[in-house]
Amino acid sequence: MKVTYKIILVVVLLSFLSGVKIVAQQIPLKSLYLYNRLSYNPAESGTRDYIPVYLSARRQWIGVENAPEAQDVSVHAPIGQKLGLGIQLYNEVTGITDRTGGNLAFSFRIKTSKKANLAFGLSAMFTQFSFDRDKIVTQNPNDLALLSTNLSYFIPDASFGLNYYGDKFRLGLSAVNLMQTKKDLSSITVNNTLDRVIYLDGSIKLGLSKNIDLIPSVFTRYMFQAPIVYEGNLRLMFNDLIWAGAGYRSQDALIIEAGLEIKKFVVGYAYDYTLSDINSISNGTHEVVIGYQINVDTSPKTSAWKRRNRIYTNDRK
Repeated sequence: MKVTYKIILVVVLLSFLSGVKIVAQQIPLKSLYLYNRLSYNPAESGTRDYIPVYLSARRQWIGVENAPEAQDVSVHAPIGQKLGLGIQLYNEVTGITDRTGGNLAFSFRIKTSKKANLAFGLSAMFTQFSFDRDKIVTQNPNDLALLSTNLSYFIPDASFGLNYYGDKFRLGLSAVNLMQTKKDLSSITVNNTLDRVIYLDGSIKLGLSKNIDLIPSVFTRYMFQAPIVYEGNLRLMFNDLIWAGAGYRSQDALIIEAGLEIKKFVVGYAYDYTLSDINSISNGTHEVVIGYQINVDTSPKTSAWKRRNRIYTNDRK
């Protein structure tokens, strides 16, 4: 296993330095994507009647040395009746590579009917790609080709999204990495930038009884140089408190998930059972999300200044 890993490191590094483009997972897929929509659709920002703050972590392919890991934090809020603002920070590590960055999202919302809205979103993206020299194994530890090469790049990009939504449904379409920038901020040419990606997702909350809701959701990712990924999930929610579900991601994994939504707090967990060829050495993937949903108090204030500047509305209990 260690020999194989060293070979992979050398191939990845040489491919990067020689300008050969590598098609890989690039942006990690999330099983709990309903809590991470801001990461791939800027039009999600400000579309809730509260301010959601989410922390998530994903550890992929347990048992595989130096397998992908990802962590992110996101928050977004409505500004007045039509605008939204959001921010996401993330860190992703796969072997010798590290991708760290953030998105600053802005949205404009219009009301299309009494129970539906349409949001247009745009985000500025900044990503730092780097290689860990300490993990690179070569025959000559003082290889000048390695020591003289810049192994850190800071690359800007942008994304656009549409989000049609109501109290019990969401339908989103977005395009990420629109610019596919070929140079970093210091004008160094980079061949291995992130590919443009198109996402389509939707979910709806269906009442089965007074205390039970069914929430089906779908997620599709299309990359121009990779197979289309389809995912479908079914979740049962009890008393708006406890939920459990299962899903399938095409040619990748079976998913089991569960969570709690206790007042303002959210805790979710997902386990992916690997279906691809790597499942002979993988013990699956774990993902956790923790959230806090900030209510904005709209009750009468004693301060006249607070009454004049109350820009948020919220009917969440």
